[in-house]
Amino acid sequence: MKNWLKEKWIVLSGASSGIGRSLAKILIQKYGAKVYGIGRSEDKMLSLKAELGDQADNFAYSLFDVGEKEGWRAFLETLQSEEITPVLVINNAGAFPSFGLLPDLGSETVEKTVRTNFFSAVYSAEILLPYMQGGGMVNICSSSALCPVVGTAAYSASKSAVKGFTEALALEYRGRAYIGLLFPGATNTELFRNDEQTKDSVLQKFAISPEKMAKKIARCVYKKRRRAVLGADAKAMGFLTWLMPVKGPALISWVMKKSGSKVFANVFPKKP
Repeated sequence: MKNWLKEKWIVLSGASSGIGRSLAKILIQKYGAKVYGIGRSEDKMLSLKAELGDQADNFAYSLFDVGEKEGWRAFLETLQSEEITPVLVINNAGAFPSFGLLPDLGSETVEKTVRTNFFSAVYSAEILLPYMQGGGMVNICSSSALCPVVGTAAYSASKSAVKGFTEALALEYRGRAYIGLLFPGATNTELFRNDEQTKDSVLQKFAISPEKMAKKIARCVYKKRRRAVLGADAKAMGFLTWLMPVKGPALISWVMKKSGSKVFANVFPKKP
């Protein structure tokens, strides 16, 4: 199979850490691509560039909030001024609030999460796809879009929106551009390690490493997979919900409660 990524520019959001950081390195080092990373921490971007060594010139970055439309407009102007036309955009940036019930999280948390996880994909599609002239897009979704998870109303809603949006977008661009939709399962990123609830929890121990997930994603991108569920837990969640749309998610909630893990303490508070 011809390597269609070699020496081509790929826009990658959330490139400074977690899956995105590992994915950027794999795309450059294994597939010979050039990556234009999007993030908010310049220190992390510079450290990633340093890690790439003699391939550092194949990595560029831009700093802005992907949940703000003006950031994407300014980014397009940057691409135009540098005469860069990417072949692909990978919307990987994401926000995962702590597990909790909606009244405790508040609608503000939902709005912020939806902006980062969903509207970033909408803005990038609206602004970049017409400029890319046949270039494609891959949206990183989540297993929570296949199976609703108690305590993740904001996150599940945002990722379900990504799913529906990308599926419709794929139909609109059918025959004109590659549109991919990937569903990763639990991954041990900074979202887990920096959260006192999830740190060292049963959920973190079950999650796979960002490096391993990034390899799976890169392989899907290279093969132009239009849809893929990645990780044993994601596949199990999707199958269980398909088999039992109501009882499946309820069974998963029961297992979460019985685990007694601190990560779910705000979801299943102990009775006084």
